[in-house]
Amino acid sequence: MNPQDLLNNPQLANISPEKLQFLMELAKNNSPNASTPKEMAESIKNASENVKKEGVSFSPNERDLIIEALKQSMPPQEQKKVDLLMQMMKTMRK
Repeated sequence: MNPQDLLNNPQLANISPEKLQFLMELAKNNSPNASTPKEMAESIKNASENVKKEGVSFSPNERDLIIEALKQSMPPQEQKKVDLLMQMMKTMRK
């Protein structure tokens, strides 16, 4: 994903600068040509652990927006895989 796309995404307009910086780094590390949903999930998990160490947390709505923003650069088939993975994760949390 092009990190610049995050700056222009209206869904992320109200996110804090610290969180936006986190997303920019995440986007830089997730090339749409190289990332599979599994790789993206692992990258998000690792980045989430790092950001927690800095005392930053994301609400469930913010997490959903992040996933949607990252999916935009993926082909439709890969987007469906991400949706399935996210649904499985939500089911496991219950």
